[in-house]
Amino acid sequence: MAASSNQPAYIWSKSTAYNAVNQVTVEAQPVITTGQIHRVPAYKDLRTVIYIWGDSPAANPADKSHAKADWEPTIYRQLPDIRIASVSCGPSYMMLLSSCHRLFALGRGDYGQLGLGASLRRVTVPTPISDIPTVTEVVCGEYHCVAIASGGSLFTWGRNDVAGHQEGFTTSSPKELVFMGSKTKCRSVSVNQTLTVCACDAGTSLYHWGFSFSGEKIQRPQLFYTFDQARIRQVALGKSFGLAVSDTGTVYGWGDRTYGELLGLGKKHESSYFMLPTLLKLRHVHSVVSVATGDRHALLLDESGKVWSMGENMYGQCGVPPCHHSSLLQIDFSDSSFPVSKIACGPRHSACINSGNQLFTWGNSAGHKLIFTSSVDMLVQQQRQPGVSAYSGLKNCCSHPQLIYALLHEKVACLGLAAGYTVVVTGEGIVPSEELPPTVVLVPDAEEMPSIEGTPRIRETPTNEEGSGEAYFPIQLFK
Repeated sequence: MAASSNQPAYIWSKSTAYNAVNQVTVEAQPVITTGQIHRVPAYKDLRTVIYIWGDSPAANPADKSHAKADWEPTIYRQLPDIRIASVSCGPSYMMLLSSCHRLFALGRGDYGQLGLGASLRRVTVPTPISDIPTVTEVVCGEYHCVAIASGGSLFTWGRNDVAGHQEGFTTSSPKELVFMGSKTKCRSVSVNQTLTVCACDAGTSLYHWGFSFSGEKIQRPQLFYTFDQARIRQVALGKSFGLAVSDTGTVYGWGDRTYGELLGLGKKHESSYFMLPTLLKLRHVHSVVSVATGDRHALLLDESGKVWSMGENMYGQCGVPPCHHSSLLQIDFSDSSFPVSKIACGPRHSACINSGNQLFTWGNSAGHKLIFTSSVDMLVQQQRQPGVSAYSGLKNCCSHPQLIYALLHEKVACLGLAAGYTVVVTGEGIVPSEELPPTVVLVPDAEEMPSIEGTPRIRETPTNEEGSGEAYFPIQLFK
């Protein structure tokens, strides 16, 4: 390699002494070997970073000044000291829930889905929502958003015909929803585009509102179903079906099962639609911990860390070769040394995180939302010819979980999936103390201070509002 005349030329040698004299230094990430994927690495940076692959909900299509290659993620580093516990995604916006129960909005909400007031319909950085108490769970629909606050109270905002409020067309800030004239404690909630289902009364009752699977309009929360024995701890809605997981790990389902979304409800020639929750007889699956739903497919995570799939599989979103629908199958993670701990579904793609903080994705790859795939849109532009469909020779799916090697050096904390994008949050909200701004402490006047003898004492004060307890800035108090 030739060097310009005005720049020094460095020569790489096998001798480390020679290299030191000639000031040769190399900085790079460690090389990934097959042995490294079977153990948890020592993470060097635990600051929170938010990655979005695909069509970022915060992007402005009219602004070309920040255009990027479509395989590159949009990266947000505005919350380095905030530990994110969960992510929920709508088509045009997303919500980030911190470990200290604060809510942050990002994206566009034309119907007030951001919860930031009527005047703020788009934010390009994660923005805190102040008009709501501490939040324990949040879910995003297309036109509305729902959050459970501490104590079980429910708050909704967005378009009122699906949010459950009676006055006006939209509600642009979180507003508490009252059930049948009285407050009801909610345990779990889920939404699809227009329907909300909530498990209440210690999980014995299901309420719903919005537009049901059959198209019926339900303006305000109504009792949908009461369980005699089961106590529901999680509900999840697909496009036309619902699942509920009990405290004992059993699963109930209702709605449409045309694509095999509700296996274990009888023979194929029987009814394809079930009006009320019915126990699913899932062979080989014991004690389900959590479920995730796409448009017409579902993932089930059992207590041993195994993942099972069922439903539509046209894009391999069930983790097996594409077909019209898939029977209940265990997804193969034989290449991983860790059990799965978290699962997530987009409309037609899926992902999971294992206990080794590793990320896997599979299913529909359009828009590069599977992270590892080549850009179909880029290939189409290169091969476009008059009268020829470039899509005919391209595959835009992956039917087997793929490990995301690019994130092996980062601690993957949580993720969220939407139709056009994938969100991955890494880190634990820990910022090195030397990078933190100094903390200001108001000290009383000298006459109000007690007498202090000896050496200065040290008071350690948390440096961030989240109170993570991981980083402290020492403050010296003198007499």
